[in-house]
Amino acid sequence: MDFKGGNSRQLSKTLDALDHPAAILDRRGQIVFVNAALCGMVATDATQLVGKQCSWDLVPDNTAVGALLNALAPPAAARNGGVSTRVLSTPVVFGAPWTGQLFLPLLDNDQVVALTLVLFGEFEQLSRQLPSNGAWTRAEQVQAEQILVATRSRWAKLDGLHALLGDSPAIRLAMSRAQLAASTQCNVLLVGPEQVGKSQVARGLFNSRLETLNLPAAAGQFFPIDCGLLDAELVAGMLEVFAGRLRPGTPAQVQQLVLEHVNRLTDAAVGPLVHWIHQHASSCTVTAIGRCSAKELSERSDDWQDLMANLSQIEITIPALAERGQDIPALAQQALAASCRRADRALLSFSPEALDLLIAYAWPRNLHQLNEAIDEAVAHAVLTTTLQIQHLPVEIRTFPSSVTTADGLTVEAIELDQLLEDVERIVLRRALKLSPRNRAQVARWLSISRPRLLRRIDQLGLDQKDSAPSREAAPESDDDANPS
Repeated sequence: MDFKGGNSRQLSKTLDALDHPAAILDRRGQIVFVNAALCGMVATDATQLVGKQCSWDLVPDNTAVGALLNALAPPAAARNGGVSTRVLSTPVVFGAPWTGQLFLPLLDNDQVVALTLVLFGEFEQLSRQLPSNGAWTRAEQVQAEQILVATRSRWAKLDGLHALLGDSPAIRLAMSRAQLAASTQCNVLLVGPEQVGKSQVARGLFNSRLETLNLPAAAGQFFPIDCGLLDAELVAGMLEVFAGRLRPGTPAQVQQLVLEHVNRLTDAAVGPLVHWIHQHASSCTVTAIGRCSAKELSERSDDWQDLMANLSQIEITIPALAERGQDIPALAQQALAASCRRADRALLSFSPEALDLLIAYAWPRNLHQLNEAIDEAVAHAVLTTTLQIQHLPVEIRTFPSSVTTADGLTVEAIELDQLLEDVERIVLRRALKLSPRNRAQVARWLSISRPRLLRRIDQLGLDQKDSAPSREAAPESDDDANPS
């Protein structure tokens, strides 16, 4: 359909007379016209809608207008000049009868998309109007858009939960557990490698709980503690600070203690933490974030087992991005929409080649690296509506297809934790042989406390059989102990 400026007034009158809601968007995705039916559907007037930006970005606005702005965002087919339809998994607003949308590009004299007409109606009727050559054939992009639409229908508030976008089995399980955690008073353990978005998901669960209880953000307490930076004494001090901020009468699920890097918690802090959680179980909830599962942490000691029994009432695992390749199109689409919104520019789409490269890349820095790459690509994409391969960062365009040694052998991964434990066992065994009867002296040599030394001896299995001298050997006095 050709669109000429002289026909705009007649087009507006025609659309305003329709019973079906309709809107017109410009190249930037901003609303330039809405008819009376659309205003009636969201119970507002045209002045509140015209000029608003429509985007695929899952913004945290859960009002009727926010849902409409998400629903009006045109799919890639429409942005590239093709006619397309979309199924609405849920009504844009409660009670709306419309089940689908028709996106009709309006071309200028140079056959470039100038405006996009969006019409709501019955999907079966709209789909029959779709020309056979107008279908969008890029399966990954279509699937990504469908996933984003379905995600909006399941979550009222998505702020912070973007890391759980996708359709892989692991992410579907994580999303269902997150939904359960958001609606109940329980402690949560978030597990996964670095930079997969665990901290953002913790914040997202907090926001969702506030939304579920219809409370403002100021009504809750979100109190993070980095266990990797604090010793037992400092952790105890931070717990007391949080306890002093707890508000009587406020629901426990929105008074949230967040234990970041819980796997780095010192052994001396575990027992007091368990006691503190028992004392305040009725007034707050705890969200723990770490790299190790509850099973792995429970094997450390009895105190750790007690801690995990309290913290892992619901365990949510977020895998590395390389292990959820089928989720990358949806994550990339969301990141692209968010980046375009921050840059205040029209919504871009991916070329098939660029999307294939994003799916194939290994993403060693996970979701953080994907967001950085999309931001850089958007900055490089000038005077275009499509992100091409040349817009992506160099490390993504030039990454090797496999990693091998010079002689063709595959590089073997190093189990760093096991290696460090083996080294520690060797050092302790040698120190104990130098002073088998004087543990205080051994602790001074190693610059650690005597209780910690005894604890590590027990945990590493260095009992008397490994360190005691033979019966003929004379006992070593404190004054005779000399490592040299």
